[in-house]
Amino acid sequence: MASDAHEPVFAISGARRMLALLGLLLSMFMTNLDSSIVNVALPTLTRALHANAADTVWVTTAFLLALSCSLPMAISVARRVGRRQLFLIGMPLFTIASLCCSLAPTLDVLILSRVFQGASSSLLFAVVIPSYRRLFPPQRLGFVLGLNAMIVALGTCAGPTLGGLILGQLGWPWLFLINVPIGVASALLVLVGMPHTPNPGVRLDVPGAIVAGAAIASFLLGVHQLSAARTAPLGGCLILLTGLLGWAFVARERRAAEPVLPLRMFSTPMLLALQAAFWSFFGQGVAFVALPFLFQTAYGATPLQSALLFTPWPLVIVVIAPISGRLADAWSPTVLATGGLVLFTLGLLWLARLGQHPAVVVVLAAAAFTGFGFAVFQSPNNREIMASAPGDLSGPAAGTLNINRTLSQSAGAGAVSMALALTGASASSTAAQAQAANGVLLIAVLGGTVAVIASVVRLARQRQPTMRHR
Repeated sequence: MASDAHEPVFAISGARRMLALLGLLLSMFMTNLDSSIVNVALPTLTRALHANAADTVWVTTAFLLALSCSLPMAISVARRVGRRQLFLIGMPLFTIASLCCSLAPTLDVLILSRVFQGASSSLLFAVVIPSYRRLFPPQRLGFVLGLNAMIVALGTCAGPTLGGLILGQLGWPWLFLINVPIGVASALLVLVGMPHTPNPGVRLDVPGAIVAGAAIASFLLGVHQLSAARTAPLGGCLILLTGLLGWAFVARERRAAEPVLPLRMFSTPMLLALQAAFWSFFGQGVAFVALPFLFQTAYGATPLQSALLFTPWPLVIVVIAPISGRLADAWSPTVLATGGLVLFTLGLLWLARLGQHPAVVVVLAAAAFTGFGFAVFQSPNNREIMASAPGDLSGPAAGTLNINRTLSQSAGAGAVSMALALTGASASSTAAQAQAANGVLLIAVLGGTVAVIASVVRLARQRQPTMRHR
């Protein structure tokens, strides 16, 4: 079973606890909103900044790369200076970076500002989830992680709609300016609500963080390069380099005095939970790219209609994630996570078998059902990952969870591009593209199936001691 090791909970009033929680949740809403709100503005940015459309995509890519590559260093810094202190550094930096984005006169300046934004957001991702363990006792951890999943889904869901409204009424700089008041409010709430903690004084593992960041960058860039035939050889080399850097990182962590990701943290239950999370997010990453493609090619939907057809998925997560998190505090998280994965995989299979002319209500129902399964899985699984880590390693555990999610979703998106390129569908007729998109969804089903297997193995391992005692 997962370890119940838990850091001492802050001895503060309920009001201060709620203020700190609200500040942390606001930061998660803002960073996830920021990562999704920009996508809808890429054509506008291309025109406004007189840029090439292919280059404008880096406004999104630069943020993701900077966030992912900076996470290992942010985890190490958090263990050095303390979580509250790092949050109160990271949030002002993110707010300043947002202001820089809004004032960018050229695409190059905007991309550099987005790098600044992504790097500063890693400081927030490194401390938010571990801070929940200091604010709430173990019996409420699942519920709080459910609230976090709800806020993440809400930010992701609201991004395209809010972005469209802002572009229509205020102009693209306001996509970033809205972060300023949210950032100020979040920092003030944490400043007032969360107590000051002593400086842990843990030494920085700079070499380990650099190697880990390089491995993440190599993987993300490699997946991106695999999506086109002419750059596929470079992509293959980068993926091979990722393996070598991963080996070097493990070797470094084994001898480091204060490793970024201590290997003692990775118990068998945590590894199985991480595998289930990886393959489920991989399946979700495939579906998030393939479904809009399918809706707009096979069903002739407009971009707005496509977004509306997809909306039930994140909306159901917003509603169900806190409930599944609360249930995980009372029932077996593994049982809930496994059941959710089965529903999620069946939902993906439903989406892959919609046919050529499904009724709108059927598409909406399939998307909602898939989102329901994912919501039932996510909060209990995250709870188990965090509960499996010793209390002093909740920061590295949360960092591992975030890195795992980023890599798996990127791998899913890359799998779609690679599959379309290999089949030649990306250059074929609309009908061929629609057929390929349907087929690609079967890759998502495969990812969900592997996640189910990992979770079933985890469940079987937990029940073995019980069987021996009978």
